[in-house]
Amino acid sequence: MAEDDDAIVLSFNDSLIRQGDLRLLEDPGWLNDTLIGFCFEYYEREQFNHSADRLCFISPSFTQLLKLSPVEELVVLLEPLGLPSKQFVFLAVNDNSSCDQVGGSHWSLLVYVRSAQEFRHYDSASHSNEAVAKKLAYKLQPHVHAPYGRMKFVEMDCPQQKNGYDCGMYVISVSEHLCKEFCEFAGIPLVDAVTSNSITNKRSSLKDLILTLAKEPGS
Repeated sequence: MAEDDDAIVLSFNDSLIRQGDLRLLEDPGWLNDTLIGFCFEYYEREQFNHSADRLCFISPSFTQLLKLSPVEELVVLLEPLGLPSKQFVFLAVNDNSSCDQVGGSHWSLLVYVRSAQEFRHYDSASHSNEAVAKKLAYKLQPHVHAPYGRMKFVEMDCPQQKNGYDCGMYVISVSEHLCKEFCEFAGIPLVDAVTSNSITNKRSSLKDLILTLAKEPGS
């Protein structure tokens, strides 16, 4: 089983999807950083590449590094991302405090919206990750060039999960909806677009997407 789980299914830019990752899309799988990172890459490079100059998706593993790195190291880490020129910055936040691995027990979504000069936090389990997300937001504030004294951290209304394993699915689904709202002017409210049914369907469509991309030459 372990050998099968290690089999590579898809190599997509910086993302390497293995059979074990793919199995997590079958209920009740808890999404890992690899799958969320893949979705973030796919959104930025493919689905919303028409707005790539406005969007920045920071991978879960890199977000974990930012969370735990000393403040004085952040300039070197973040400078290549060009955050001051981005209108929307997406980060998947977890409650793990380990320096050795990403994961934890809960994912939530932190988004910097430049036009409002605020960090917005979307948590599918109420305020579970509020403290860690707020700490990260204030750490990132100078690097997105959010003005001191004016930046806000806002807990947003977010569709709530009904189980203990769908938090990662809510992160990628809410991210996708917000990109449609920010860049394609979609008018459907978040609570109507992201539901328990849509989350279930998203698991299937994400698995299909990975398998479809895996059939393309060079994957």
